[in-house]
Amino acid sequence: MLPSQKRERSPGFNCPKCNFFIEMTIESLLYESTQTCHGCTTVFSMDRTQSKEALQLIQRLHVAMKNIETVKKFDGKR
Repeated sequence: MLPSQKRERSPGFNCPKCNFFIEMTIESLLYESTQTCHGCTTVFSMDRTQSKEALQLIQRLHVAMKNIETVKKFDGKR
């Protein structure tokens, strides 16, 4: 496979218990209280108080990405 044909890996993490890849989205980080490994059913939760600053930055990124998509759609209709 050529380097240009490499498929980008989705965001997420490997389960520390079974090594199954747990795919995550910005939305799941922001709006779901837990993530479950589909390999071994281990449930992971985030300390939202400890992660407040990071979650605020992720929320800002999410809004910016939505705004970019809106502009792209608008520009495409001209």
